[in-house]
Amino acid sequence: MAARVPVSRIIHTIHAVGDIHAARALYQDALGGLVFAENYFPAEDRDAALLYVTDHMVEPMAPRHADDLAKPFARQFARIGQAFHSFEIKVADGKAAGAALREAGCTVASDYGVFFFVKPESTGGVLLEVCELPMPNDPWDRGNWNPQVGAGHPCTVTGLDHIACVTADIEAAQRFFTEIIDGELLEDARTELPQPGRRIVLRVGDTRVAFIQPDEPDVGPLGAFLQGPQNGIYALVWKVADADRARAHFTGKLGLQLIAEGCVSPGFAIAPQDFLGARHEFV
Repeated sequence: MAARVPVSRIIHTIHAVGDIHAARALYQDALGGLVFAENYFPAEDRDAALLYVTDHMVEPMAPRHADDLAKPFARQFARIGQAFHSFEIKVADGKAAGAALREAGCTVASDYGVFFFVKPESTGGVLLEVCELPMPNDPWDRGNWNPQVGAGHPCTVTGLDHIACVTADIEAAQRFFTEIIDGELLEDARTELPQPGRRIVLRVGDTRVAFIQPDEPDVGPLGAFLQGPQNGIYALVWKVADADRARAHFTGKLGLQLIAEGCVSPGFAIAPQDFLGARHEFV
């Protein structure tokens, strides 16, 4: 068996949006996001902002010309719309990781050498970015980095609990993340949230990632997710210190709708239509 690809951390989750400035402002206002860099990538004609919500980096990303379907990101945006796009893992050597993943039978796309994507059919259903580069101006790389950057914000988020993914093939997801890369299986159990199914929790780098496979993949909120255009990421689930204060913050000045329907956690969510298509849950 070939050596597993070592992963040091999950760098960020990409949120595909139509308006990068609106996304930046929403993450700042709602979740206390700390923006530390912005960039434009000419090869894909897309803009991005890099920000931390406590200990997890989110990268809102927008095509500059959404109708230019010659560009890979514009094609993705045309397919999935405003939604979570992918999450990114950090490796020491992008070319070596790409070769190892190809040797394992994975389909690699948009390969720029130092970063590339692994298609969902190879990972158990989630679009995965692989990168060797540090993010520009990333405070995580500094000796004085403290993830409590949002301390005192009224959302009361204290950290990311996990990235929640939905899959039609949980065995493939477990195989990819524990046999091809060096993830660790933490939990494997039944769940009823938001419908009956199997749920595994993995540690990938420094982050917990859950995969849920519903018993009935054609019904319920998870079935609706699987039947629609998506790249596998269902929600980011955040820990909050004070749920009542968080609710008051979201619904008060911000006027965001809160829901319990479809939650993969025992908490609540901001309605995705109020957060540029992304589902954020709070426990």
